[in-house]
Amino acid sequence: MNGHTRLVRRNTTYYIRARIPSALVYLAKSVQFNYSLRTHNYYEALEKVRKESYKIDMKINLLRAIDMKIKNGELFLDDTDIDKLVIHKLEEVEKLFENNYEDIADGSFKLDDVKVFSPEKLDKAKQQTIQSPITPELKCVELYIREYFNDLKRDKRSPIQTVKMIGRLDSEDIKIISHPEKISQWVIDTKKVLKGVDAYIDKNTIAIQNGEDVVGINQRVKRCIAAIELAKNTKAIKSSNTQTPWKRVFKDFAEKKRNNKISENSIKENELCLYTAFSILDKQYIENVTYQDCQKLSLLMYKLPKRWNEKYKPEELRELLKTETTNRISITSVNKYLRTFKEFLLYCKKRRFIPESFSDDIEVPKRRDPIKIDAFNREELQNIFNPSFYPPKNSIYYAWRYWIPLIGIYTGMRLNEICQLYVDDVKYLNRIWYFRLTNERSDQSLKNKQSKRLVPIHPKLIELGFIDFVKSIREAKKDRLFYQFEYSSKNHYTHAMSMWFARYLKGLKIEGRNKVFHSFRHTVKPYLRDAGISQEYQNAICGWSASDIGERVYGGEIPIKVLYQEICKLQYPFLDKNLEEIKKLNEK
Repeated sequence: MNGHTRLVRRNTTYYIRARIPSALVYLAKSVQFNYSLRTHNYYEALEKVRKESYKIDMKINLLRAIDMKIKNGELFLDDTDIDKLVIHKLEEVEKLFENNYEDIADGSFKLDDVKVFSPEKLDKAKQQTIQSPITPELKCVELYIREYFNDLKRDKRSPIQTVKMIGRLDSEDIKIISHPEKISQWVIDTKKVLKGVDAYIDKNTIAIQNGEDVVGINQRVKRCIAAIELAKNTKAIKSSNTQTPWKRVFKDFAEKKRNNKISENSIKENELCLYTAFSILDKQYIENVTYQDCQKLSLLMYKLPKRWNEKYKPEELRELLKTETTNRISITSVNKYLRTFKEFLLYCKKRRFIPESFSDDIEVPKRRDPIKIDAFNREELQNIFNPSFYPPKNSIYYAWRYWIPLIGIYTGMRLNEICQLYVDDVKYLNRIWYFRLTNERSDQSLKNKQSKRLVPIHPKLIELGFIDFVKSIREAKKDRLFYQFEYSSKNHYTHAMSMWFARYLKGLKIEGRNKVFHSFRHTVKPYLRDAGISQEYQNAICGWSASDIGERVYGGEIPIKVLYQEICKLQYPFLDKNLEEIKKLNEK
């Protein structure tokens, strides 16, 4: 047939036929391309065959490239291929860090599942390599590489999609490790860099939780992360042709925090921190922030006066910071302002408003070690609940002094959780009274997701008359249980109780920053443990975060009846006599 060597005619229809080089037949599973051009017209067929020939040549070239990666039935990857493989994993990791930032920061989200060498994956690999000289770690590498190629085949942007009809890259007859006794160097190199990725996951998780920069990353992993950032930044620069007010982005930033159950007070504090930062820099648009600004802010924030926004205008503040200031904010506050600014810029970068978050240029001071809160010992508890000193319950204005410490020692609830209780947060179901701890109202807040829970009311509290107290508050038509407390954005409803209890402890000669109301929470823990209450039930009662992955992922809501049975085991026999005397005194 004149015109084109690949053009053939059968009956009246034109076809294209092209031989596949014999060395590539094992990949293509065929000796030729042969299909109809769907035309009876010679000139139309000639035009089509030229276009189709170009496509066939591209496929053959791709087959040759794949053939270079498969030598004697075994896969072979060079350094560039390994980098692509690592970048593929890091993109998944970075996406999880971005989408779960707040949960990672408070310790409620773990990244074990995304690791290449997680304990669970190593256990599975061990089972598969019992009769093989291949180590579990190398088996994990092999499994991830197959997963990588499968992802490429599903990715429409990948050139691998053009050989989807071959169906070879995820085929079992292409071996990654064909000689277990003689492992290819590229496999060993891949294992090393993938272990570096797992180490990066751990280090970055700790860095987020501590508000620090991640350090000590494998150099190859660091280079791959830089490549990802460069690609993102290039895309952001090309698309960035507007100036975005920081307040506009903050609305989305705040909404994301609300979705993650962050309190409105915390969001307002974030807004004040950002208002302060942008006022110091004299900038309104995110795109105008530079690394010099970040270095400048890291120095000037230490000179910021307390409550500056109540005393000065932004322009006055900028002039003031040029001199030596007095009555400065604490290091803790400096940490809060800079951490918030750093988090916001990171959010802006991930949303493609800016190409760089300047994380390395915002120097957040190291967090001081938190003050260790000690539990009350037996003697101190006997003094606190001494009938001679303990406040009465029948005072109209100060009944909270009687009830709140008792609730603390018999539930382990936090002070704010108790002080913000509403009357309808005390519930009755199936003959069991319980507290409902929630943040549904605007003046209620919880520390974390685990804090939202149901806590059975201990029978000792009921014996002392707590339910009668609740009914009296309801009859008085008060909304909140301890309605005498006034709300503030800083301390919520806890200020009055916190100050009184500190004075009460001081009067009992129980002094020091490590003995406060929160000591009740630390006191409860060992008594729950010694009573034989399992960790799962302790967590459910006190709102502690589960450390066991099975409990975090699969643990459902525990029935209130079960929790009641468990909390009844919490006993303080050495207090029984004191509490009985307190009860008699109040009945008089």
